Amino acid sequence: MPDEILDIQLEVIPKGKKHPLKINANQEELVREANKQLRLKFIAYKQAYAETELSDEDLMTMMAIDLAVSHLQLERNTDRTSFTEKIQQLNEKLKSYLKEQ
Repeated sequence: MPDEILDIQLEVIPKGKKHPLKINANQEELVREANKQLRLKFIAYKQAYAETELSDEDLMTMMAIDLAVSHLQLERNTDRTSFTEKIQQLNEKLKSYLKEQ
């Protein structure tokens, strides 16, 4: 059965424009939590740069760059090699065990 599609409205900037999204129902909690974190990050940026004349769009751009960098760091820090090697080792042990049976 295909996932139910939800139409939701998210407001990243407090008292700002609401953005319509179509999401899978099983992702609703994750999407709402991501939106909450974006709102908190926006508020922090707004406070940190209150003395400047940066627009909300400028702050959102800075947030996007910050999040992209964080994402890239996570990708690079994820050591998939050791995970793949461990699966191969376990697979070999399983094959050996099954041969003995």
